[in-house]
Amino acid sequence: MGRYSKGILGPFSGKVGTVVGSTWNGIDYMKSLPKPSSKQPTDGQLEQRVKLALSVGFLKPLSVLLAKTFKKATVNNTGFNVALSLLIKNAITGTYPDYEIDYSKVLMSLGNLTGPWNAAVSSTTASEVSLAWTDNSGSNNALATDKAVLVVYNPVKNQYVFTMDAAARAAAAETLLLPAEFSGDTVHTWMAFVSADGKNFSTSVYLGTIAIL
Repeated sequence: MGRYSKGILGPFSGKVGTVVGSTWNGIDYMKSLPKPSSKQPTDGQLEQRVKLALSVGFLKPLSVLLAKTFKKATVNNTGFNVALSLLIKNAITGTYPDYEIDYSKVLMSLGNLTGPWNAAVSSTTASEVSLAWTDNSGSNNALATDKAVLVVYNPVKNQYVFTMDAAARAAAAETLLLPAEFSGDTVHTWMAFVSADGKNFSTSVYLGTIAIL
């Protein structure tokens, strides 16, 4: 794959003839199209393709979030790709072709900020999720001003609701409003913390499922 700053026609994106142009992290690249292969995919390749499709479909709606929550864990990669790799490695269960995601092993963030203690989730009001946790400000690198990061996934609707600007760590509680159509569905929930400047995240904690009123 070649890298260039100025081509004959300047940077481009997409296929032109036998080459493909693309940009990653502000750098323009050009590569040749791969030659078609006459080889049949191996069982391992087929299995990996199914795992990849399942994982990408699950994480793609969170690409904006993952770009930030995995930023510190990236080296010549993207937050989405790091999260994707970890999901495929740790959170896929079942046998080919019937794979499933073990939500309890999915990470929504990765970092060294002190995470939540004794976090619990409930739903006592229609279309709302309430979270409570222990204020552990001062423990290790935890600060009272750290903000809660909340992620809710509805597998029935295949929709997410998330926020990176919830209540401060010291508040020890937060309520997240959900779409009205979530009522009656069971959702999966995750929580983490982010520093007030948005630079440091804790590794997320899976809080389990809750039926939404």
